[in-house]
Amino acid sequence: MRKLRNLIVVFIAILLNACNTLELKPEGFISPEVFYKNENEAFMALTGVYNPLANESFYGRDWFYAFNIQDDLGYYDRNYTNEELFLNNFSYTNARVNNLWKNLYTGINRANSFLENIDRVSFKDDTLKEAYRGEAMFLRAYYYFILSSMWGDVPFRDKSVQSVSQESQLAATSATDIFSFVVTQMEAAVPKVYDADKLTAVGRISKSAIRGILARVYLKMAGNPLNLGKPAYEKALFWANEVKKSGKHTLNSDYTQVFINYVKDVTDVTFRESIWEIEFKGNRLDGHETAGLLGSYNGIYNNDNVSEDTPGYCYGYLSCTLKLEDLYKLPEDAVRKTWNLAAFRYNYNTTTKVRTKTNWTTAQLVYRNAGKFRREYELVSPKARDYTPINFPVLRYADVLLMIAEADNEVNTAPSALAYECLNAVRKRAMPTAVAVAGLTQTTFRQMLRDERARELCFEGERKNDLIRWGIYVEAMTNGRKTMVADARWHVNKRYASAIADYTSERHMLYPIPSSELATNQKMKQNPLW
Repeated sequence: MRKLRNLIVVFIAILLNACNTLELKPEGFISPEVFYKNENEAFMALTGVYNPLANESFYGRDWFYAFNIQDDLGYYDRNYTNEELFLNNFSYTNARVNNLWKNLYTGINRANSFLENIDRVSFKDDTLKEAYRGEAMFLRAYYYFILSSMWGDVPFRDKSVQSVSQESQLAATSATDIFSFVVTQMEAAVPKVYDADKLTAVGRISKSAIRGILARVYLKMAGNPLNLGKPAYEKALFWANEVKKSGKHTLNSDYTQVFINYVKDVTDVTFRESIWEIEFKGNRLDGHETAGLLGSYNGIYNNDNVSEDTPGYCYGYLSCTLKLEDLYKLPEDAVRKTWNLAAFRYNYNTTTKVRTKTNWTTAQLVYRNAGKFRREYELVSPKARDYTPINFPVLRYADVLLMIAEADNEVNTAPSALAYECLNAVRKRAMPTAVAVAGLTQTTFRQMLRDERARELCFEGERKNDLIRWGIYVEAMTNGRKTMVADARWHVNKRYASAIADYTSERHMLYPIPSSELATNQKMKQNPLW
C-alpha cells in the first residue's frame, strides 16, 4: 500500500513553519520562498500536513490508549491511582493533554502554510493541485473539529505563524464559530478531492471521507454542547447519505477481515468499507519511523517478545466491561463478541521457553482484553515489542450507515425505511440469521441504534464522543460504572475499575486548557470548572 509517511517526514518535521503551535517556538524554520518549487515539493509539504495524525499524542497512541479509554465499554486494566487520563483524575498540567493540543495546532499551522504557498507551484494538472488544496483545507478543519470537540472555545488562526512574536496573544473563538468554519471548509473541499476509487491509499482524503466526517461533525453539532437539533441532523443525514448514494462502498461480508486488513496493511478495493484510516509503516526495527502502538497497547495480553512465532507482545491495557458483555446477549452475535472480547490471553514462561494460551472462565468476564486489533496477523517480521504497522480506522462504512439511521430517526421523529435499511444492514453482516428490526418508536429505535454503535464500533475511538453528544456521559461514568462494578459477575480482583466514577463530573465534558497555552497566552482563559 502506498504510504503517506516515510522518511521524508523527518525532513517535513523541520520544514513547515515548525512552530510548536501557540507556544510559538520555531524549530529549524525553512522559508517557503526556498521551497515549493515543484509538484514533488508540494506533495512533501502536504505530507507534512497529514503527519500530525500519526503522532503518538494522537492516533499513534493516545487517542485510543488514553483519551478514549474513558467510556462505558472498556476500562484501564491496571490498579492505577496516579493522576492520569485513564481515571479522569488529571489537571491542566497533564502531559498528554498538552501534547495533543500542541500537535493539533502544529497540523493547523502546516495547513495554513501549505494553503498560502500552493499557488506558487506550477502543476501539469490543475486537478491534482486542487485535490491537494482540498486535502489541506479538510485537514485544517478536522484539526479544529477535534480541538473544539475536546476543549470548546479555542484560539483560531487561519494564517501561518513564522515568529515567536507573531500573534502570541490570542483570545479564544467560540465553539459555535469554530464549528461554522469547520463545516464551511469541509463542504468547500468536497468537489476538489478525488473519489475514493481513484486513490490507492486509504490514508488520503477522498470525497467519501469528507462527506462521512461532515456527517460526524453535524451529529456533534446536533447534540451536546451546541444542541442545534433538527437542522444539524438534517445536514448529517444529507452528507452520510451522499456516501451511500455514491455506490463506492459496501460492508465487507466478513467482520473480522475488516480488522485483519488494518493489521496486514491491506487496501480492500472490493468492498472499500474502510473509508479513512491513519496509515503506519514498519515497526522502527526496519528503519521506518512511522509505526504506531495500536495492538501492543490495546490488544490481547502477551508477554512473549522473544519466540520466533510470537503473536506479538501486548500490554493488554484495555479490557471489556459488563456493559459490552451484555450488549452481545444475542447468540447470533457470536462473531463480533468473540472477536472484540478476547476470551484468552498468552503467557510465556521464560524458564521453560514455552508459550501457553489461557482461556478465561465465566467468573472472569471482565478479564477479557479488547481483541479488535490482533498482532498475530502482522506481516512485518521480526515483530517489535511496542511499535506496530497496524492502521487506525477513523471512518468505516458501517459507521456511515449507522449515522444515516441515527439522523433519519431524529429528523423524521421516527425511523423511516431508510433508517431500518441501514441499521439492519450492519446487523445482518454480524448476525445473518437474526430477525430484522422493524416497527419501533423513535425512542426505542434511538436506543437500539446507540447499542448497535457500541457493538459495531467499540474500541475505535468514538464511544466517549457519542456519550458526550447524547448528554449521558457523566451518568454512564458515575452511577453506571458503580452499578456495573457492584455486579456479582465483576471479579473482585478488578474492582479498581470503579475508581473513575469517583473522579468524573460535569467538568469532564471538556478538557482543561493546557498549562503550556495559559503560560504563553495571557488572553486565554481556563475552561469552567477547571
